[in-house]
Amino acid sequence: MQSSEIRISISRPLPAVFAVYTQPDTWKWCSYLREVRWVRGNPWEEASRMQIRIDGPGGTVDQVLMHFEPNRRAEFLSHFGGITLQTRVSFQPLSEHETEISVQMEFVGVFSRIAGFAIDTAIERSTRLFFEDLKRACEQPPPA
Repeated sequence: MQSSEIRISISRPLPAVFAVYTQPDTWKWCSYLREVRWVRGNPWEEASRMQIRIDGPGGTVDQVLMHFEPNRRAEFLSHFGGITLQTRVSFQPLSEHETEISVQMEFVGVFSRIAGFAIDTAIERSTRLFFEDLKRACEQPPPA
């Protein structure tokens, strides 16, 4: 099992960040996700399932929401290309106007041997990009 952790600070209050993260048009602000569909259950309800089409070699990700606490935490179990990935996303206020997101990932699988590249680096890079896109979406000025 391999693991990785990412932390990112966003210059917005926690409720505003969480509202963007959980907006009805799930993750439309992410630059490399082509489609996100809730295929079972209700959005942001524990045991609900998403199917995510991404750019790159992963293709399609099947994801189950394992735990959900508004303004606090979301945990997922994802399957793609022979990989099982457990992700814990925690939201914490650093101040009245700043939020920290901590992402912990653990995964197992054989995809990197098949694809011929280090999957841990690819998973960390794409996860970091996802949360940088979230930061950009949260910090952009409102439309005039």
